[in-house]
Amino acid sequence: MRQNKRWLVIILLLTAVRMMVAKDTLSGYDSLLKMPSGALMEKGRSSFSQRNAAEALACFTIVSERRADSDDEQQLRIRALNNCACVYKYFYFDYIEAYDYFSRAYDLCEQIQYDDFLPVIMVNMGDLLNDYSLSYGSKPLAQQAQDLFEKCIGKAVETRNWELLTTSFFNLANQNYQLDLKKYYVLFSKEIPDSTPDLQYVRLQYLGIQHMQRREYAKARKYFEQQLQCVTTPWTPERDSLASYVSIATTYEREGLHADAVGYLEKALQLTEEKDLSDLSTAICRQLSELHRLLGNTELADRYHQRYMEMMEKTHASQLSHVAELNYIRELKKQEEATQELEQRQQLQQIFLLAAIIVIAVIVIAALLLWQKNRQLRERNRSLYEKNVQVIRIEAVEQEQRKAYSKSSLNDEQRETLVGRIQEVLANPDIICQQDFTLNKLAKMINSNTTYVSQVINETYGMAFSNLLGSRRVHIACQWMEDPARVGSITIEAIASASGFKSRTAFINAFKRETGLTPSEYIRLAASKTR
Repeated sequence: MRQNKRWLVIILLLTAVRMMVAKDTLSGYDSLLKMPSGALMEKGRSSFSQRNAAEALACFTIVSERRADSDDEQQLRIRALNNCACVYKYFYFDYIEAYDYFSRAYDLCEQIQYDDFLPVIMVNMGDLLNDYSLSYGSKPLAQQAQDLFEKCIGKAVETRNWELLTTSFFNLANQNYQLDLKKYYVLFSKEIPDSTPDLQYVRLQYLGIQHMQRREYAKARKYFEQQLQCVTTPWTPERDSLASYVSIATTYEREGLHADAVGYLEKALQLTEEKDLSDLSTAICRQLSELHRLLGNTELADRYHQRYMEMMEKTHASQLSHVAELNYIRELKKQEEATQELEQRQQLQQIFLLAAIIVIAVIVIAALLLWQKNRQLRERNRSLYEKNVQVIRIEAVEQEQRKAYSKSSLNDEQRETLVGRIQEVLANPDIICQQDFTLNKLAKMINSNTTYVSQVINETYGMAFSNLLGSRRVHIACQWMEDPARVGSITIEAIASASGFKSRTAFINAFKRETGLTPSEYIRLAASKTR
């Protein structure tokens, strides 16, 4: 009994502290709202350089959501959207959210024909896709990133934007040793000023790759080693050094000198730990595991493989742990809400955080048990399949509950009305599976506007409209795959088209992100269950 009382006191104290911090944060947010957009952007950039992610994101978010009545304000808004994406990528490693912001900036940039800044967004999007492809071995994303970099290089040469040229080539050539180098000899043009950031670095990169293609690995290594002394980029220079370490290791690996390759990869891994580049460390651990296995050191190979698996899990958990913080930033916009509502939100956040911890703990425990008993891929997929079926059933019950709630007359306030209308539309597969179904169309259907609809969706579901729509469509596709009459008689292309996706690739990516399985794996498991 005493122990329970002690825990109760601790919980009450923690709740009081969180409420005090929330009020202080709300006050700080109020002061940010009063600042002009230019000052907010400057403050956001300063916070970004100081690694204060929450404040940087708050500043950029305010500017990105302000009404823009002129081209100058629209351009500032585009830059803010781009910077929001950079915060999500470099601090939270949330590739999905970052890509969403880059896409919004890209579309708005094209809409107002802001051609000067468009290549910057393209480089950032390409960098994001390239990092993701290196971590997860995705060839389609790697090709998409390469296409973006090549467009940027063409634009850089056309506009004589030499810093854009060096940045684009660095990202294009990073661990890509099969380039057609003749296309990029412009790097050696005398027209490029020597003061251009990273110019000498990318020229050495070019020469190193050239000798790699000739299988002159010792000469290539010499250029890559010289790169370490030529890093002049003002943004995250450690990523340049990391790329050089990996390239040096690759030359040793191709010569069969696996022990030397391990030495440089360990230097690279140490750099990721010192500079908090956990988004790049997973691929290095995977390479170290493979090299140690070739060297016959099974113990170290298994150790690095386990570390690689733990980093993948940690990256995922890290994104989950930031959900409360990111949602809280959005909640701060409601500065007119009463103190009681703020306290209720804090309590809900505690519940959500506790639920997230429980879910993560269950997942980790389940993964460990499965790893100890059976590491075969078939059993892992079956476990994911059963979990997804359970989620579909639970969601079906929740949909019925939301329908009943939307028809009640307990509350006529605007927000509750919008929630009911949105839920009614999203519960109709015939509507949301139309390929031309968009946020704008949803807003028109419920006699509202996109701003209010987007806000209500974020508050209710904790995600953007595009993510919610993709999730709903995937769950509908899963229900079709569960139908014994359909199993074996439908194609992935037909399911993708029927559920509203514009391409097979988009459907597969969304399906795997939502369920952990490919559509083919899911259909196979569904078919085996009906036998």
